[in-house]
Amino acid sequence: MSILLNVEKLSHGFGDQTIFKDISFRILRGEHVGLISANSENKSMFTNMITGKLKPDEGKVEWSKRIRVGYLDQHAVLEKGMTIRHILKSAFQYLIAIEHEMNNLYSKMGDVAPEKLEDLLEQVGTIQDTLTAQDFYQIDAKIDETARGLGLTDIGLDKDVNDLSGEQRTRVLLTKLLLEKPDILLLDEPTHDLDEVHITWLTRYLQEYENAFILISHDIPFLNSVINVVYHIENQELNRYVGDYNHFLEVYEMKKQQMQAASKREDQRLTTG
Repeated sequence: MSILLNVEKLSHGFGDQTIFKDISFRILRGEHVGLISANSENKSMFTNMITGKLKPDEGKVEWSKRIRVGYLDQHAVLEKGMTIRHILKSAFQYLIAIEHEMNNLYSKMGDVAPEKLEDLLEQVGTIQDTLTAQDFYQIDAKIDETARGLGLTDIGLDKDVNDLSGEQRTRVLLTKLLLEKPDILLLDEPTHDLDEVHITWLTRYLQEYENAFILISHDIPFLNSVINVVYHIENQELNRYVGDYNHFLEVYEMKKQQMQAASKREDQRLTTG
């Protein structure tokens, strides 16, 4: 699997309080990561540092080239006069731009030397592969399918976004994010405003998501059903567990019991010694 994100020897703190100390990890394509911590601020700090919103005191955060990172932007501007469909279609703006680039390459092909033509054809092929992989030629169908899955068709895709409630606005932004199909999704409590039917749809979507995501969720059944890796933040460290949330709990409890037993043996040694 290719590496999307590489973090090396990252440390950060506030004042004399150390939050992270010398942590290193990698996110690979296809990993579905559940981010676990007893402290919600630690999880927020983690995501802020990997997205560049917060600079660590020490260490390196390095994304692979051309990686698209998607996260729910609650501050996104939804202008009056725009419909839900307009917002959802804007998820494909990146693809529309590279299609325009591809068309420009085609227009140059009639006026170049044979050796240059081969290079242009290779560039066009790469762009064409990207458009196909991102379902560019099924935009309308993808919009309808995803909007239905998250309940937006019940609201009406021609509804002005200015008339939406806060919960509906969040749902539109989540749908747009999924349609963008980034290389890695950052999802913070995505089921908060969803009912059971739409949680079921989102569960299936994330189970089948071919790219990577990092998920923060207090909905444990949902979390457990979609992740294959757990990152656990505790005592200034970040530990990686392969498997779902239930497997993480089993291994974590076993380690804790082993540490407690070792500590007890050490206390007994000091007492008798």
